[in-house]
Amino acid sequence: MNKEFLNQIPSEEQPIAKKLQSVAENIQMPASFQAKLEAQLRDTHNEKIVSAHSWQAKIIPSLGWAILIVGAVFLLNLAVRSLMTEQVPATDGMPDTITSFEDNVKAGKVCQGQLTVAHNYSVFLSKQDKAGFITLDEQENIGELRSFSWSPDGGQLAIVGNTRGSGNLYLSDAVGNLLQPVLSNSELGYLMDVTWSRDGSQLLTWEINNNTKLHLLNKEGTGLTEVDLPLQFFETPQFAPDSESIMFYGADATSAGLFQASVDSSQIVTISALVENESSFAWSPDGSNLAYIEMDRDLGEARLVVARNGDKTIITSLPIPKGSGSSIPDSANLNWSPDGKNLTFEFGRNAIDRAVYLANINEMELIKLAESAHAPAISADGKCLAYISNQQIYLLDLAATELSPTTLPAPVLLADLPSGRARSDFQLDKLQWKPAGWK
Repeated sequence: MNKEFLNQIPSEEQPIAKKLQSVAENIQMPASFQAKLEAQLRDTHNEKIVSAHSWQAKIIPSLGWAILIVGAVFLLNLAVRSLMTEQVPATDGMPDTITSFEDNVKAGKVCQGQLTVAHNYSVFLSKQDKAGFITLDEQENIGELRSFSWSPDGGQLAIVGNTRGSGNLYLSDAVGNLLQPVLSNSELGYLMDVTWSRDGSQLLTWEINNNTKLHLLNKEGTGLTEVDLPLQFFETPQFAPDSESIMFYGADATSAGLFQASVDSSQIVTISALVENESSFAWSPDGSNLAYIEMDRDLGEARLVVARNGDKTIITSLPIPKGSGSSIPDSANLNWSPDGKNLTFEFGRNAIDRAVYLANINEMELIKLAESAHAPAISADGKCLAYISNQQIYLLDLAATELSPTTLPAPVLLADLPSGRARSDFQLDKLQWKPAGWK
Protein backbone atom coordinates (compact mmCIF):
# COMPACT_ATOMS: atom_id res chain seq x y z
CA MET A 1 0.00 0.00 0.00
CA ASN A 2 1.81 3.13 -1.18
CA LYS A 3 2.19 6.27 0.90
CA GLU A 4 0.38 8.52 -1.64
CA PHE A 5 -2.73 6.41 -1.40
CA LEU A 6 -2.64 6.46 2.42
CA ASN A 7 -2.53 10.22 2.37
CA GLN A 8 -5.75 10.26 0.34
CA ILE A 9 -7.65 8.42 3.07
CA PRO A 10 -9.36 10.67 5.65
CA SER A 11 -7.19 11.24 8.70
CA GLU A 12 -9.65 9.56 11.05
CA GLU A 13 -9.39 6.29 9.00
CA GLN A 14 -5.63 6.31 8.43
CA PRO A 15 -4.76 4.50 11.72
CA ILE A 16 -6.89 1.54 10.64
CA ALA A 17 -5.38 1.51 7.15
CA LYS A 18 -1.80 1.72 8.53
CA LYS A 19 -2.54 -1.14 10.95
CA LEU A 20 -3.79 -3.22 8.06
CA GLN A 21 -0.63 -2.38 6.07
CA SER A 22 1.60 -3.34 9.01
CA VAL A 23 -0.10 -6.72 9.45
CA ALA A 24 0.23 -7.48 5.73
CA GLU A 25 3.96 -6.63 5.76
CA ASN A 26 4.70 -8.61 8.96
CA ILE A 27 3.28 -11.82 7.56
CA GLN A 28 4.84 -11.12 4.17
CA MET A 29 1.61 -11.19 2.19
CA PRO A 30 2.02 -11.48 -1.62
CA ALA A 31 2.09 -8.23 -3.55
CA SER A 32 -0.98 -9.31 -5.54
CA PHE A 33 -3.00 -9.59 -2.33
CA GLN A 34 -1.90 -6.14 -1.18
CA ALA A 35 -2.77 -4.69 -4.61
CA LYS A 36 -6.28 -6.13 -4.43
CA LEU A 37 -6.68 -4.73 -0.93
CA GLU A 38 -5.51 -1.29 -2.10
CA ALA A 39 -7.90 -1.42 -5.04
CA GLN A 40 -10.80 -2.24 -2.75
CA LEU A 41 -9.92 0.69 -0.49
CA ARG A 42 -9.59 3.03 -3.54
CA ASP A 43 -13.00 2.00 -4.86
CA THR A 44 -14.52 2.64 -1.48
CA HIS A 45 -12.75 6.04 -1.31
CA ASN A 46 -14.16 6.99 -4.73
CA GLU A 47 -17.63 6.17 -3.54
CA LYS A 48 -17.11 8.68 -0.71
CA ILE A 49 -16.76 11.46 -3.27
CA VAL A 50 -20.27 10.66 -4.48
CA SER A 51 -21.68 10.30 -1.03
CA ALA A 52 -19.60 11.57 1.89
CA HIS A 53 -21.98 10.11 4.41
CA SER A 54 -21.77 6.58 2.92
CA TRP A 55 -17.93 6.43 2.72
CA GLN A 56 -17.34 5.76 6.36
CA ALA A 57 -20.19 3.26 6.52
CA LYS A 58 -18.66 1.30 3.61
CA ILE A 59 -14.91 1.60 4.29
CA ILE A 60 -15.17 0.39 7.88
CA PRO A 61 -16.90 -2.91 6.97
CA SER A 62 -14.43 -3.37 4.10
CA LEU A 63 -11.47 -2.71 6.39
CA GLY A 64 -13.01 -4.98 9.01
CA TRP A 65 -13.40 -7.83 6.54
CA ALA A 66 -9.86 -7.26 5.23
CA ILE A 67 -8.41 -7.29 8.74
CA LEU A 68 -10.37 -10.45 9.52
CA ILE A 69 -9.10 -12.16 6.37
CA VAL A 70 -5.49 -11.09 6.97
CA GLY A 71 -5.71 -12.13 10.61
CA ALA A 72 -7.02 -15.55 9.61
CA VAL A 73 -4.18 -15.96 7.11
CA PHE A 74 -1.72 -14.84 9.79
CA LEU A 75 -2.98 -17.43 12.28
CA LEU A 76 -2.96 -20.13 9.62
CA ASN A 77 0.60 -19.22 8.74
CA LEU A 78 1.68 -19.53 12.37
CA ALA A 79 -0.06 -22.90 12.69
CA VAL A 80 1.66 -24.27 9.56
CA ARG A 81 5.09 -23.06 10.74
CA SER A 82 4.53 -24.62 14.17
CA LEU A 83 3.53 -27.94 12.62
CA MET A 84 6.59 -27.95 10.35
CA THR A 85 8.83 -27.22 13.35
CA GLU A 86 7.42 -30.19 15.26
CA GLN A 87 7.65 -32.63 12.34
CA VAL A 88 11.10 -31.64 11.02
CA PRO A 89 13.70 -31.59 13.83
CA ALA A 90 16.70 -29.36 13.38
CA THR A 91 19.78 -31.27 12.21
CA ASP A 92 22.11 -28.37 11.41
CA GLY A 93 22.89 -30.19 8.18
CA MET A 94 24.51 -33.16 9.97
CA PRO A 95 23.07 -36.69 10.44
CA ASP A 96 22.40 -37.88 14.00
CA THR A 97 25.17 -40.51 14.02
CA ILE A 98 24.58 -41.52 17.65
CA THR A 99 20.92 -42.36 17.04
CA SER A 100 21.83 -44.17 13.82
CA PHE A 101 24.45 -46.24 15.66
CA GLU A 102 21.97 -47.12 18.42
CA ASP A 103 19.36 -48.13 15.87
CA ASN A 104 21.86 -50.30 14.02
CA VAL A 105 22.88 -52.01 17.25
CA LYS A 106 19.26 -52.76 18.17
CA ALA A 107 18.58 -54.03 14.66
CA GLY A 108 21.60 -56.32 14.79
CA LYS A 109 23.32 -54.60 11.88
CA VAL A 110 26.47 -53.76 13.87
CA CYS A 111 28.07 -55.20 17.00
CA GLN A 112 26.91 -58.57 15.76
CA GLY A 113 27.02 -61.54 18.07
CA GLN A 114 26.39 -61.77 21.77
CA LEU A 115 28.58 -60.17 24.41
CA THR A 116 29.80 -62.32 27.29
CA VAL A 117 30.61 -60.74 30.65
CA ALA A 118 32.53 -61.99 33.68
CA HIS A 119 31.78 -59.88 36.75
CA ASN A 120 31.67 -60.51 40.49
CA TYR A 121 32.43 -64.24 40.14
CA SER A 122 29.56 -64.83 37.70
CA VAL A 123 29.22 -65.11 33.93
CA PHE A 124 26.51 -63.50 31.79
CA LEU A 125 25.49 -63.55 28.14
CA SER A 126 23.70 -60.66 26.46
CA LYS A 127 20.24 -61.23 25.06
CA GLN A 128 19.83 -61.34 21.30
CA ASP A 129 18.56 -57.75 21.23
CA LYS A 130 21.26 -56.69 23.71
CA ALA A 131 18.56 -55.21 25.95
CA GLY A 132 19.92 -57.06 28.98
CA PHE A 133 21.82 -60.12 30.20
CA ILE A 134 21.04 -63.67 31.23
CA THR A 135 22.97 -65.58 33.89
CA LEU A 136 24.55 -68.72 32.49
CA ASP A 137 24.91 -70.52 35.82
CA GLU A 138 21.89 -69.57 37.91
CA GLN A 139 22.23 -72.74 40.02
CA GLU A 140 25.88 -71.83 40.72
CA ASN A 141 27.06 -75.32 39.77
CA ILE A 142 30.32 -73.89 38.48
CA GLY A 143 30.94 -72.20 41.80
CA GLU A 144 32.93 -69.02 42.08
CA LEU A 145 33.57 -68.05 38.48
CA ARG A 146 37.12 -67.22 37.54
CA SER A 147 37.03 -66.79 33.77
CA PHE A 148 35.68 -68.03 30.42
CA SER A 149 36.77 -68.37 26.80
CA TRP A 150 34.93 -68.83 23.50
CA SER A 151 36.16 -71.45 21.04
CA PRO A 152 37.49 -69.90 17.80
CA ASP A 153 34.36 -70.91 15.86
CA GLY A 154 31.97 -69.64 18.54
CA GLY A 155 30.46 -73.09 18.98
CA GLN A 156 31.42 -73.64 22.63
CA LEU A 157 32.04 -71.53 25.69
CA ALA A 158 34.48 -72.88 28.29
CA ILE A 159 33.86 -71.64 31.84
CA VAL A 160 36.16 -72.06 34.83
CA GLY A 161 35.04 -71.78 38.45
CA ASN A 162 35.85 -73.13 41.87
CA THR A 163 33.96 -74.73 44.74
CA ARG A 164 35.73 -74.74 48.11
CA GLY A 165 39.09 -74.57 46.33
CA SER A 166 38.34 -77.39 43.92
CA GLY A 167 38.42 -76.50 40.25
CA ASN A 168 35.46 -76.86 37.89
CA LEU A 169 35.43 -76.65 34.10
CA TYR A 170 32.15 -76.56 32.14
CA LEU A 171 31.38 -76.30 28.46
CA SER A 172 28.28 -74.65 27.07
CA ASP A 173 26.85 -74.76 23.57
CA ALA A 174 26.66 -71.80 21.19
CA VAL A 175 23.58 -70.31 22.89
CA GLY A 176 24.87 -70.64 26.45
CA ASN A 177 23.18 -73.86 27.54
CA LEU A 178 25.45 -75.59 30.05
CA LEU A 179 26.59 -79.06 29.07
CA GLN A 180 27.96 -81.81 31.27
CA PRO A 181 30.92 -80.66 33.37
CA VAL A 182 34.35 -81.50 32.05
CA LEU A 183 35.94 -81.14 35.46
CA SER A 184 33.74 -80.95 38.56
CA ASN A 185 35.01 -81.04 42.14
CA SER A 186 38.16 -82.45 40.60
CA GLU A 187 41.39 -83.19 42.35
CA LEU A 188 42.80 -80.10 40.70
CA GLY A 189 43.18 -77.10 42.93
CA TYR A 190 41.90 -73.55 42.39
CA LEU A 191 41.72 -73.06 38.62
CA MET A 192 42.68 -69.65 37.32
CA ASP A 193 41.71 -69.43 33.66
CA VAL A 194 41.05 -71.32 30.44
CA THR A 195 41.94 -70.80 26.79
CA TRP A 196 41.55 -72.57 23.44
CA SER A 197 44.14 -73.49 20.85
CA ARG A 198 43.86 -71.47 17.66
CA ASP A 199 42.48 -74.45 15.73
CA GLY A 200 39.91 -75.16 18.46
CA SER A 201 41.14 -78.69 19.10
CA GLN A 202 42.54 -78.19 22.61
CA LEU A 203 41.76 -76.53 25.93
CA LEU A 204 44.35 -75.32 28.43
CA THR A 205 43.92 -74.45 32.11
CA TRP A 206 46.11 -74.14 35.20
CA GLU A 207 45.83 -73.95 38.99
CA ILE A 208 47.17 -71.33 41.36
CA ASN A 209 48.73 -73.73 43.86
CA ASN A 210 50.85 -75.34 41.17
CA ASN A 211 51.67 -72.67 38.63
CA THR A 212 54.35 -74.60 36.81
CA LYS A 213 51.95 -77.25 35.54
CA LEU A 214 49.59 -76.92 32.57
CA HIS A 215 46.49 -79.05 32.08
CA LEU A 216 45.56 -79.87 28.48
CA LEU A 217 42.29 -81.41 27.24
CA ASN A 218 40.77 -82.04 23.83
CA LYS A 219 37.80 -79.98 22.62
CA GLU A 220 35.32 -82.49 24.06
CA GLY A 221 36.90 -82.04 27.48
CA THR A 222 38.45 -85.49 27.62
CA GLY A 223 42.02 -86.75 27.44
CA LEU A 224 43.41 -84.72 30.35
CA THR A 225 47.21 -84.48 30.24
CA GLU A 226 49.71 -82.46 32.26
CA VAL A 227 52.78 -80.51 31.16
CA ASP A 228 55.44 -79.40 33.66
CA LEU A 229 57.41 -76.24 32.89
CA PRO A 230 60.73 -75.25 34.51
CA LEU A 231 59.34 -71.79 35.38
CA GLN A 232 56.25 -70.21 36.88
CA PHE A 233 53.53 -68.55 34.85
CA PHE A 234 51.37 -65.76 36.24
CA GLU A 235 48.51 -65.90 33.78
CA THR A 236 46.99 -68.37 31.37
CA PRO A 237 49.31 -69.01 28.41
CA GLN A 238 48.10 -68.36 24.89
CA PHE A 239 48.66 -70.83 22.10
CA ALA A 240 50.95 -69.72 19.29
CA PRO A 241 49.52 -69.88 15.74
CA ASP A 242 51.00 -73.32 15.14
CA SER A 243 49.30 -74.68 18.32
CA GLU A 244 52.62 -76.42 19.06
CA SER A 245 53.90 -73.76 21.45
CA ILE A 246 52.52 -71.34 24.03
CA MET A 247 53.21 -67.76 25.07
CA PHE A 248 52.97 -66.61 28.68
CA TYR A 249 54.04 -64.01 31.20
CA GLY A 250 56.14 -65.75 33.85
CA ALA A 251 59.48 -66.04 35.62
CA ASP A 252 62.27 -68.43 36.41
CA ALA A 253 64.96 -68.17 39.06
CA THR A 254 66.86 -65.45 37.23
CA SER A 255 64.46 -63.45 35.07
CA ALA A 256 60.86 -62.57 34.33
CA GLY A 257 59.02 -61.48 31.22
CA LEU A 258 57.28 -62.86 28.16
CA PHE A 259 58.28 -66.41 27.22
CA GLN A 260 57.52 -68.88 24.46
CA ALA A 261 57.66 -72.59 25.21
CA SER A 262 56.91 -75.70 23.22
CA VAL A 263 53.92 -77.64 24.50
CA ASP A 264 56.18 -80.47 25.59
CA SER A 265 58.41 -77.88 27.39
CA SER A 266 61.49 -79.03 25.50
CA GLN A 267 62.38 -75.51 24.40
CA ILE A 268 61.84 -72.12 26.08
CA VAL A 269 62.70 -68.73 24.56
CA THR A 270 62.56 -65.28 26.17
CA ILE A 271 60.61 -62.86 23.97
CA SER A 272 60.93 -59.74 26.15
CA ALA A 273 62.19 -59.24 29.69
CA LEU A 274 60.27 -55.95 29.92
CA VAL A 275 56.76 -57.42 29.81
CA GLU A 276 55.40 -57.15 33.36
CA ASN A 277 51.64 -57.44 33.12
CA GLU A 278 49.02 -60.10 32.56
CA SER A 279 47.04 -60.15 29.31
CA SER A 280 49.45 -57.63 27.77
CA PHE A 281 50.28 -59.71 24.67
CA ALA A 282 48.22 -61.09 21.78
CA TRP A 283 48.60 -62.70 18.37
CA SER A 284 47.02 -61.04 15.35
CA PRO A 285 44.01 -62.83 13.79
CA ASP A 286 46.10 -64.22 10.94
CA GLY A 287 48.89 -65.27 13.32
CA SER A 288 51.55 -63.22 11.56
CA ASN A 289 52.15 -60.57 14.25
CA LEU A 290 52.72 -60.74 17.98
CA ALA A 291 51.86 -57.59 19.93
CA TYR A 292 52.99 -56.93 23.51
CA ILE A 293 53.47 -54.03 25.89
CA GLU A 294 56.84 -53.43 27.51
CA MET A 295 57.39 -51.42 30.69
CA ASP A 296 60.72 -49.62 30.42
CA ARG A 297 61.32 -48.22 33.91
CA ASP A 298 64.68 -46.69 32.94
CA LEU A 299 63.19 -44.62 30.14
CA GLY A 300 59.92 -44.10 32.00
CA GLU A 301 57.66 -45.31 29.22
CA ALA A 302 55.33 -48.14 28.26
CA ARG A 303 55.87 -49.27 24.65
CA LEU A 304 53.46 -51.08 22.38
CA VAL A 305 55.56 -53.40 20.23
CA VAL A 306 54.59 -55.51 17.22
CA ALA A 307 56.98 -58.34 16.29
CA ARG A 308 56.97 -60.14 12.95
CA ASN A 309 59.50 -62.77 11.90
CA GLY A 310 61.97 -61.49 14.47
CA ASP A 311 61.61 -57.82 13.48
CA LYS A 312 60.22 -55.52 16.17
CA THR A 313 58.42 -52.23 15.59
CA ILE A 314 57.46 -49.77 18.31
CA ILE A 315 53.96 -48.64 17.40
CA THR A 316 53.49 -46.07 20.14
CA SER A 317 54.37 -45.32 23.76
CA LEU A 318 52.84 -43.90 26.93
CA PRO A 319 54.73 -42.19 29.74
CA ILE A 320 55.05 -43.86 33.11
CA PRO A 321 54.26 -41.12 35.65
CA LYS A 322 57.29 -39.95 37.57
CA GLY A 323 57.42 -41.02 41.17
CA SER A 324 55.51 -44.23 40.50
CA GLY A 325 58.19 -46.32 42.15
CA SER A 326 57.11 -49.94 42.27
CA SER A 327 53.48 -48.92 41.69
CA ILE A 328 53.71 -48.32 37.97
CA PRO A 329 50.55 -48.50 35.83
CA ASP A 330 49.26 -51.81 34.51
CA SER A 331 48.55 -52.69 30.91
CA ALA A 332 45.89 -55.31 30.25
CA ASN A 333 43.35 -56.76 27.83
CA LEU A 334 45.42 -56.20 24.71
CA ASN A 335 43.46 -57.44 21.70
CA TRP A 336 43.38 -57.04 17.93
CA SER A 337 40.64 -55.86 15.62
CA PRO A 338 39.44 -58.60 13.23
CA ASP A 339 41.16 -56.93 10.27
CA GLY A 340 44.51 -56.83 12.08
CA LYS A 341 44.87 -53.06 11.68
CA ASN A 342 44.17 -51.87 15.22
CA LEU A 343 44.93 -52.83 18.80
CA THR A 344 43.02 -51.90 21.94
CA PHE A 345 44.19 -52.09 25.53
CA GLU A 346 43.77 -50.48 28.94
CA PHE A 347 46.45 -48.63 30.89
CA GLY A 348 46.49 -47.25 34.43
CA ARG A 349 46.85 -48.06 38.12
CA ASN A 350 43.23 -48.53 39.21
CA ALA A 351 39.69 -48.44 37.87
CA ILE A 352 39.45 -44.65 38.22
CA ASP A 353 42.60 -43.58 36.41
CA ARG A 354 42.62 -46.32 33.78
CA ALA A 355 41.88 -45.45 30.18
CA VAL A 356 41.13 -47.47 27.07
CA TYR A 357 43.30 -46.83 24.02
CA LEU A 358 43.27 -47.75 20.34
CA ALA A 359 46.47 -47.94 18.30
CA ASN A 360 46.63 -48.10 14.52
CA ILE A 361 49.65 -50.19 13.58
CA ASN A 362 49.96 -48.74 10.07
CA GLU A 363 49.66 -45.07 10.96
CA MET A 364 51.29 -45.58 14.38
CA GLU A 365 48.58 -43.39 15.88
CA LEU A 366 47.32 -43.66 19.45
CA ILE A 367 43.77 -42.61 20.38
CA LYS A 368 42.39 -42.46 23.91
CA LEU A 369 38.88 -43.87 23.57
CA ALA A 370 37.56 -43.69 27.13
CA GLU A 371 38.54 -42.41 30.58
CA SER A 372 38.02 -44.41 33.80
CA ALA A 373 37.40 -47.52 31.71
CA HIS A 374 38.62 -51.10 31.47
CA ALA A 375 38.01 -54.53 29.84
CA PRO A 376 37.87 -53.37 26.19
CA ALA A 377 36.63 -55.89 23.61
CA ILE A 378 36.14 -55.47 19.85
CA SER A 379 33.11 -57.11 18.23
CA ALA A 380 33.54 -59.80 15.59
CA ASP A 381 32.51 -57.38 12.81
CA GLY A 382 35.14 -54.88 13.99
CA LYS A 383 32.61 -52.02 14.15
CA CYS A 384 32.00 -51.88 17.87
CA LEU A 385 34.07 -51.58 21.03
CA ALA A 386 32.57 -52.62 24.37
CA TYR A 387 34.11 -51.50 27.65
CA ILE A 388 33.24 -51.08 31.33
CA SER A 389 33.11 -47.72 33.08
CA ASN A 390 31.49 -46.76 36.38
CA GLN A 391 29.72 -50.14 36.73
CA GLN A 392 28.17 -49.81 33.28
CA ILE A 393 28.86 -51.31 29.86
CA TYR A 394 29.25 -48.90 26.94
CA LEU A 395 29.51 -49.33 23.18
CA LEU A 396 31.60 -47.13 20.91
CA ASP A 397 31.21 -46.86 17.14
CA LEU A 398 34.62 -47.78 15.71
CA ALA A 399 33.38 -47.19 12.16
CA ALA A 400 32.59 -43.53 12.84
CA THR A 401 34.28 -41.16 10.42
CA GLU A 402 35.15 -38.75 13.24
CA LEU A 403 37.25 -41.32 15.10
CA SER A 404 40.49 -39.42 15.73
CA PRO A 405 42.67 -38.28 18.64
CA THR A 406 40.75 -35.00 18.80
CA THR A 407 37.20 -36.07 17.90
CA LEU A 408 35.31 -39.12 19.11
CA PRO A 409 31.69 -40.23 18.74
CA ALA A 410 29.69 -40.26 21.96
CA PRO A 411 29.52 -43.72 23.56
CA VAL A 412 26.18 -45.51 23.83
CA LEU A 413 25.14 -47.06 27.14
CA LEU A 414 24.39 -50.74 26.62
CA ALA A 415 23.39 -51.71 30.17
CA ASP A 416 24.36 -51.65 33.81
CA LEU A 417 26.77 -54.37 34.84
CA PRO A 418 24.70 -57.32 36.04
CA SER A 419 25.18 -58.24 39.69
CA GLY A 420 27.07 -61.40 40.56
CA ARG A 421 27.70 -63.72 43.49
CA ALA A 422 29.99 -61.43 45.47
CA ARG A 423 32.12 -58.35 45.00
CA SER A 424 35.38 -59.05 43.17
CA ASP A 425 38.36 -57.03 41.99
CA PHE A 426 37.69 -55.04 38.83
CA GLN A 427 40.72 -56.71 37.23
CA LEU A 428 38.70 -59.93 37.06
CA ASP A 429 36.10 -58.24 34.85
CA LYS A 430 36.18 -59.57 31.32
CA LEU A 431 34.25 -58.87 28.12
CA GLN A 432 34.37 -61.05 25.02
CA TRP A 433 32.20 -61.07 21.91
CA LYS A 434 31.13 -64.40 20.48
CA PRO A 435 33.42 -65.03 17.48
CA ALA A 436 32.17 -64.63 13.92
CA GLY A 437 30.31 -67.46 12.25
CA TRP A 438 27.54 -67.75 14.82
CA LYS A 439 24.51 -65.50 15.35
